[in-house]
Amino acid sequence: MVRILVIQHEDGADARRFGDWLVEAGAELEVLRPDRGDAVPADLDGYDGLVVLGGSSGPEDDETHPWLPATRALQRLASETQAPSFNICLGAQLAAVAHETRVFRRSRPQVGIMEVRRRAEAAEDPVFSVVPERAKAVLWHQEEIAAVPQGAVHLMDGTDAPVQAFRVGACSWATQFHPEPDEEIVRLWAEQTSLTTQAGRQAQEVVEEYLAQADEIEASFRPVAAAFVEYIRQQPSRR
Repeated sequence: MVRILVIQHEDGADARRFGDWLVEAGAELEVLRPDRGDAVPADLDGYDGLVVLGGSSGPEDDETHPWLPATRALQRLASETQAPSFNICLGAQLAAVAHETRVFRRSRPQVGIMEVRRRAEAAEDPVFSVVPERAKAVLWHQEEIAAVPQGAVHLMDGTDAPVQAFRVGACSWATQFHPEPDEEIVRLWAEQTSLTTQAGRQAQEVVEEYLAQADEIEASFRPVAAAFVEYIRQQPSRR
């Protein structure tokens, strides 16, 4: 069984569908809640992989979210030691900052379902090669990654926030978009976060947009979860 540590930053931002797909592919998830007092470990001993989820904070809001420095340190260690990791939205922004890349506040948040594109560099990637050349994805962020980290591989672009997915080193993946939300999460975000209004969207409009494309989103990104687990399975055990 592949054992994956999941760092969840807050209620309403759990692994949801992506977590279900990981489990279906043969993973066992251990969810860590630093917002509830769980300590972020200094290493990944005992785990085969790492997933860092999204959240409403910025990647350098260390005063209000004091576990973020330890999370960034763990992400750096993962890339340095070739421990497979998958970092989503805030997780991707944290990974960018961990690798000395600027993240800035957009003038207008990205909220809703948008098209992302697989770049040519992804053709040989062990995880993102399974994504269609064009895919619909959930975007929900006001911070933007300025560029891929130095030496990283730019895997997906699209929209006016072109850093949609990248890989640092051999196996530290990151996505600005969200592969994980289901209808419940999209509705929660649409109705309870200020980003919806800031983006000029209506909550029900966003929910309906998601429902119309939920199957397509699943078809595009369920294979990513399976590929991530399969990649981990092929590596020497870290336990």
